[in-house]
Amino acid sequence: MTIVVLGGGLTKEEKLPDQIKRRLDKALEISKKRKIDSFLTCGKYSFLLTKEDRPQSTEARLMKNYLISKKVDRKKIHLEEKSMDTISNAYYAKTEYFIPQNETEGIIITSAYHIPRTKYIFEKIFGTNFNLEFEGIETGANDRLLKRQGELLNKFMEMTQGMKTGDHQFLKDKFFEDDYYKEERPSWVKKKVARG
Repeated sequence: MTIVVLGGGLTKEEKLPDQIKRRLDKALEISKKRKIDSFLTCGKYSFLLTKEDRPQSTEARLMKNYLISKKVDRKKIHLEEKSMDTISNAYYAKTEYFIPQNETEGIIITSAYHIPRTKYIFEKIFGTNFNLEFEGIETGANDRLLKRQGELLNKFMEMTQGMKTGDHQFLKDKFFEDDYYKEERPSWVKKKVARG
């Protein structure tokens, strides 16, 4: 069983924001109650960041450092440093870790408002040969953020029309080039991404 912790941006000082630390703390809490073999921290940085705003370190690496600071054995922590959004989180977690490691069980940790979209995306990309659970930390999301999650889920459904569940190859050449990624994002979304 692997705990997968999704990134969610960094502060301007290139530190982990509170909600990401809370996701990691949730991972630690679960690992004390259940038999966990490994941790997988996910995220390069958001594809919405300009070249000037891109951090020196990846989100995944800073999350790994946080887990090490909490006495997790570094050999148990794996990095996924290619993803730049939730869709690529799922794709690269599957192709770079779950398949090569012959792992079939995972607990995906993110924020509670993000769970419905995350669950749909991961289950669509991973397919039925994997046993995935989902845990969310409360962050007090507002109506605007919840509405945006619904909009993004609908856009993912449009993008994956014709994709069979579990057929991750369908997405292989779509990352950051598909129309989904070229659509202009609201300014408040860009600000949220920039500050974590």
